[in-house]
Amino acid sequence: MEQNRMFAAIRIHSDKKLNWLYAFLLPFIVQLVLDIGFIVAGYVGYIAQDFSIADFVYSLFYVLDPVFLKLLPFSGAFILILLWVRVVEKRPISGLGFYKKHALKELLKGLGVGILLISAVVAAQCLTGAIELTATYFSGLNFLNFLLIFPLWFLQSATEELSTRGWLFPGVARRTSLPIGILVSSVLFSLLHLGNNAISWISLLNIALFGLFACLYVLKTDNIWGVSAVHAAWNCFQGTVFGINVSGISVSYSLMGFSPTSAPDYLSGGEFGSEGSIFASIVLAIGCAYLAWALHQKRAS
Repeated sequence: MEQNRMFAAIRIHSDKKLNWLYAFLLPFIVQLVLDIGFIVAGYVGYIAQDFSIADFVYSLFYVLDPVFLKLLPFSGAFILILLWVRVVEKRPISGLGFYKKHALKELLKGLGVGILLISAVVAAQCLTGAIELTATYFSGLNFLNFLLIFPLWFLQSATEELSTRGWLFPGVARRTSLPIGILVSSVLFSLLHLGNNAISWISLLNIALFGLFACLYVLKTDNIWGVSAVHAAWNCFQGTVFGINVSGISVSYSLMGFSPTSAPDYLSGGEFGSEGSIFASIVLAIGCAYLAWALHQKRAS
């Protein structure tokens, strides 16, 4: 753990009690910073209406999926996290995992992993009849929407990964222990989705499993680029490519349209989307097992 750059960047106090106290408070601080960031972004959006920007925004609906209105506010939380780490914790932002070396390589590799994971889930659902392809929308406008909306999916995913894996995970683990850091990061990540539409115990479990996968992925890659790309590819392909709800959030424009059959929700995911199915549980569990094995092999070598 000491050799990990993200962990080494954490400024710890000489008093162990203060370290444990901050580790205990950090999940609440993360939640507070996220909430304030969303409020600030929403307020800025409201003010922007006085500058006739609203007409321009609504004109984008002809090309850009309206879901971008739910993704754009993550910019406020993203900026606020960076400010907290730099101003309050007084440590370099690069310590959150924003290392320049091999950044593009990690991004591309993460995109591949994310696409593979969610495609495996959707393929398993199709093969078992839990969902079916009902339509395709391979138009120029929908491809353009894909290109324009992906950066916003990345913004949303990177903000969630930055808060729970770049900031919370190393911050808690360095001050307490690695298992506690993984547990806190994974559980908080799941709890952040409690208010989502059609939430269920399987979807909460799967989100926690994704959190575990993400923690292990960060430990293996030692950067935030890769896991952010995994998360973005998972969300974007689930929604904008396959046309399936993303954590209960529906999309308006997609390249394909997959719909649940009469299969039970634990197979189809229901209104929550594919990540609310047991197939997501299996795929993520396999991913976690592989990363745990890879990390063990790396430590043994």
